[in-house]
Amino acid sequence: MPPFASALCKVIVMALFVGCPLLAHFFLLDQDAVVLRGVLLILPLALLACWALLRAANKLICLAAIIAVASVVYAIEQHSHAGMAVIYGVPHASAYIFLLWLFGRTLSDGREALITRLARGVHGTLVPPMEKYTRRLTLAWCVFFALQLVMSATLLTFASLESWSLFVNILNAPLVVLMFAGETVYRVVRYPDHPHASIVQMVRAFTRHAVVSDTKTR
Repeated sequence: MPPFASALCKVIVMALFVGCPLLAHFFLLDQDAVVLRGVLLILPLALLACWALLRAANKLICLAAIIAVASVVYAIEQHSHAGMAVIYGVPHASAYIFLLWLFGRTLSDGREALITRLARGVHGTLVPPMEKYTRRLTLAWCVFFALQLVMSATLLTFASLESWSLFVNILNAPLVVLMFAGETVYRVVRYPDHPHASIVQMVRAFTRHAVVSDTKTR
């Protein structure tokens, strides 16, 4: 793919990633915006279908699963107009459950913590204090993921749907950015003499780790 087309695709994906949850929040209970609600329901499913069909070993089973999910969402939307809550709530919960499992399983005895592994991949070697810090940081991210799930479930159970949507669709990304920024500031102040990887470097290392892990499981 030409560099320009690749950059354009990234911009479009980022715009959809940011824009769809924002629109979903503001039109969550607006039953008059039929067309827009339909687009906001179909678009995430369409993107998921394209991604899954490109990667699935058994495309027929994958397609049947996608059709089943779309049918359930359509039925929920027709019955209680809560289709958008399902479309944007389930991925939020699924992502944080997966991340909690991915990070948490590396904290068991005898295993190298995930962030320790990523930091070692960026820097090559780590001194003992940074090994301990990166292991604690892995635990801190696990706490963050767990709090996201608990807060979402609490708001969905006891608060209004608008309050839950504000947390899931609007505050989700800023909270992640705040977690990254707070950790970076703390690390620079606490360990000024150690080399520091940028957020971009760590995200790239995590992406490479995810790609390698995915390749091994195939």
